[in-house]
Amino acid sequence: MKLSDVSVTRPVFTTMMILALFVFGIWAYPKVGVDEYPEVEFPFVTVMTIYPGADPGSVETKVIDVLEEAINSVSGIEELRSTSSENVGMVMVQFELDRDVDQAVQDVRDKVASVLGDLPEDIDPPIIQKFDIGAAPILSLVVSGPESVRELTRIADEVVKTRIQTIQGVGNIDIVGGQEREFQVKLDPIALQRYGIAVEDVAQTIGAQNIAIPGGRVEYGGAEFSIKTEGEVFSAAELGNLVIAKISGRVVRVSDVADVQDAQEEKRSHAALNGESAVSLTIQKQSGGNTVEVAKLVREEIEEIRPLLGEGIELTVPVDNSVRIEASIDAVKFDLVFGAILAILIIMLFLRDWRATFISALALPTSVIATVAFIYMMGFTFNTMTMLAMTLSIGILIDDAIVVIENIHRHLEMGKSAIQAALDGTAEIGLAVLAITASLVAVFVPVATMKGILGRFFFQFGLTVAFAVTISLFVAFTITPMLSARMLKVEHKQGKISAMIEKIMVAIDNIYEKIVNFALRHTITTLALGIGSFVAAIALAGLIPFEFLPAEDNGEFEIFVEMPAGTPLETTMEYVETVTERVQAMPGVELTFATMGSGAQQEVHKGRIRVNLIDRSERSFTQNDAMEHVRKEVSSLKGAKIAVEPAGGIGGGGERQGDVQFLLLGNNYDELNESADRLIERLNAEGGFVDVDKSSRDGKPEVQILVDRERAAEFNVPVAMVGSAIRMLYAGQKVSEISTDGERYDVQVRLAEEHRLNPTEILDLTVRSTTGQLVPLSNIVEVREGTGPTQIDHFNRRRQVTVLANLEGLAMGDAIQLVNQVSEEVLLPGVRLELSGQAKNLAQSMGYMLEALILAIVLIYLILASQFESFVHPLTIMIALPLSFVGALGALLVTGMTLNIFTMIGFIMLMGLVTKNAVLLVDYANQLMREEGMSTFDALVRAGVVRLRPILMTTAAMIFGMTPVALGGDEKSAMAVAVIGGLITSTVLTLVVVPVVYLLMDKFTTFLKGLFGSSQDPDGPSGPEEELATA
Repeated sequence: MKLSDVSVTRPVFTTMMILALFVFGIWAYPKVGVDEYPEVEFPFVTVMTIYPGADPGSVETKVIDVLEEAINSVSGIEELRSTSSENVGMVMVQFELDRDVDQAVQDVRDKVASVLGDLPEDIDPPIIQKFDIGAAPILSLVVSGPESVRELTRIADEVVKTRIQTIQGVGNIDIVGGQEREFQVKLDPIALQRYGIAVEDVAQTIGAQNIAIPGGRVEYGGAEFSIKTEGEVFSAAELGNLVIAKISGRVVRVSDVADVQDAQEEKRSHAALNGESAVSLTIQKQSGGNTVEVAKLVREEIEEIRPLLGEGIELTVPVDNSVRIEASIDAVKFDLVFGAILAILIIMLFLRDWRATFISALALPTSVIATVAFIYMMGFTFNTMTMLAMTLSIGILIDDAIVVIENIHRHLEMGKSAIQAALDGTAEIGLAVLAITASLVAVFVPVATMKGILGRFFFQFGLTVAFAVTISLFVAFTITPMLSARMLKVEHKQGKISAMIEKIMVAIDNIYEKIVNFALRHTITTLALGIGSFVAAIALAGLIPFEFLPAEDNGEFEIFVEMPAGTPLETTMEYVETVTERVQAMPGVELTFATMGSGAQQEVHKGRIRVNLIDRSERSFTQNDAMEHVRKEVSSLKGAKIAVEPAGGIGGGGERQGDVQFLLLGNNYDELNESADRLIERLNAEGGFVDVDKSSRDGKPEVQILVDRERAAEFNVPVAMVGSAIRMLYAGQKVSEISTDGERYDVQVRLAEEHRLNPTEILDLTVRSTTGQLVPLSNIVEVREGTGPTQIDHFNRRRQVTVLANLEGLAMGDAIQLVNQVSEEVLLPGVRLELSGQAKNLAQSMGYMLEALILAIVLIYLILASQFESFVHPLTIMIALPLSFVGALGALLVTGMTLNIFTMIGFIMLMGLVTKNAVLLVDYANQLMREEGMSTFDALVRAGVVRLRPILMTTAAMIFGMTPVALGGDEKSAMAVAVIGGLITSTVLTLVVVPVVYLLMDKFTTFLKGLFGSSQDPDGPSGPEEELATA
């Protein structure tokens, strides 16, 4: 091996190469960001349009249909979804993953711009943006105290928000539960009628008379002066004094027809911390920002803000995602260090030589620190995927060094000098080590290049492991032989413990020699045992539940409360408070944080309660146990739909996701709803499904204004004028702004609240015709009470209803199968069911993972065939692959864990790991037959005995290196358990079955040689593949 030869003969050069890796890694460490997930750019584009005062039906026909028709012509669209709800229309475009997201945004923006003229004039400009997982909420703050909500809102906005927004990395900040200062013009319809004033007259008066207009400039007295017409008002009193008209010699002012107040905006959202009303701020980070660093800066700024808030005002942080991320990263770091210590102890146990242990252990810090530099250079972060990659690799990184140093140690015991032993030992084992590492890299490259969203998340995982393993190979071929040549000694005095361990090792060697002798003499029996084990493992797979992601215990969950559509905010607040009180009475609850009516849609009939539990080490129950308990506690409450789910994003406005989601597609909304109701009824009866719900709702009460077009035409009143007047009177409309106290505040015109209680009073209102006459609405409209949809969803331009549920004691795979069976029985003709959410991700991900698994196996064969210059040996080695499933599936079954995306990645990982043992065994057997002329039988026995210790040592190092992850109890534990189980059984079976398969292949090729009468060059290569090639 040229690299190892140079390393042994040039120790200073070798040391500098390794130090360079340390320098780059240490330099990069503080520069690497910290996040929960990799920063992934998804080709998702959203178009949000605010249509003030519009019902869902109007939003659908006037906004969504127009936008969908335009956007649908953009190329590369995978899914086109939309939601029409009160005041808001949202179009969500999912593009194919290889689509450039910036170009996709521009294409959508161009299409939307082309139809702006077809949209209603009074909508807000559509907001077009790409979905950015990196710009996620990271903190939620709460401002509370004895002051009024208006004052708390001012403090939250002008003091807290203003200071925090200046922090580098902070993005958008939303205020929930606040009421900003507002000048309100509360119209009296009786006074309007008495003076013959229309609502449009009031709005036009305020807009025209509360204004400042620049008038250019004038030169006078050698100086230049700017001209400005001052017409602004600065108080509610001045606003009320504005003159609307002079009727019959009397001046009619705004205050004559309205009550003008310096008040606050209508309360349309609410926040409460531990049941106490407050104003909350939800803070998002900018894309690419370091979550932990941004949160740290925010917390530091909070400490500086607190003294400025005033007496009795408190600023608290109920939700801080960085704390969970830091705890998760710290736990992974502990697993990494603890796993490394266990792996090193295992080496010490086998080698009982501190020099050899030290040399082998150097591979760990070198590989890990060098990988940190790789993470930085690739633009990755310390996140769940990269840290998991390094943790699971900890036992693998030391493997190459173990194999090399064990072989060097064996040559040293033959009487060779340390330098010669280092050169010969590395050269002898070099091909096998290279094949092992190449196989591992070949496994993780397909993982990094998987299709779908899952592939985007595992991209960093796959590349991080591949690089770390490659560096460990470099270390094994450089620093390991160099230090071995200078530090290893064969003469050392054994203590009693060392001697006892050596006796145990020798005994194991002898036992194994007898076993492999027996196996090679009873090949059919041994092969049958191996095949039987594999068949039994496949049978076990049917007993293991299947899901997308395993349950995680972060000590955080959310309770979604939905009252009937039309429920006022005050009623929702009372109901949510009742739920909160029951939750707070539970043991282990640290805090509750409730929000209602937040988000652009301001759905005041919906509430969301965030529940934080005490630390997992301080409670005897899991998060799932707590969620089940909450469901039981609130089951007696009637009048609302309540669902309990693990915590997602923070703040308000988020919708529940559900463990499983299914889309019902069709053209008839009534048929969709009936099918959804029938499906929900069956799922509730089947059991295992909880919080079962659908996206559609019974009609929201609405007052329908029916315009008699002929009568309206007779009175010269356009329908648009009727609609505009009614919207201003009931929804309210901003008509101007007032500048005071250094800020500008809205002026809102609206009917006084006492005149907005009875729908029939609409008929008493008047509008001004195009000829200037006042026309009573009773002459041209009819008022009718009815119901309208609360939300209308589209999927690929078809109407759809989503059925969603959480699972309790039922795995997702079983749930999907059950829903598919039930849907065939209950869905109406013309209604089709499609998977969505995690259920769809599960179905897609399994296909992508199967592709990655097959590609990994093919790559392993190609690499092994190239390394061994053989078509047959790779097949002999790869017999170890199916044998690993025996232990992997058995371990999952015994521990009660599930098959999920992490365990599937573990299976792919096993494909690379389990070939190691077979490579070491077959490679040495080939050497013995080629160099010492041994028979196949004797060579296999000798190779097995000689390679037994490095095989056991590396396997034990990998197992103990992954043990902390397996015992961690989080979602990644199942992966480690599967890998550990697979390593154990594959090692045991490989040591017995692979020699048998090799011997059978040898006999088969001998048979072919005799059958075709071929002869072999006695000086040529020996082995089954050569004989097969000759035949």
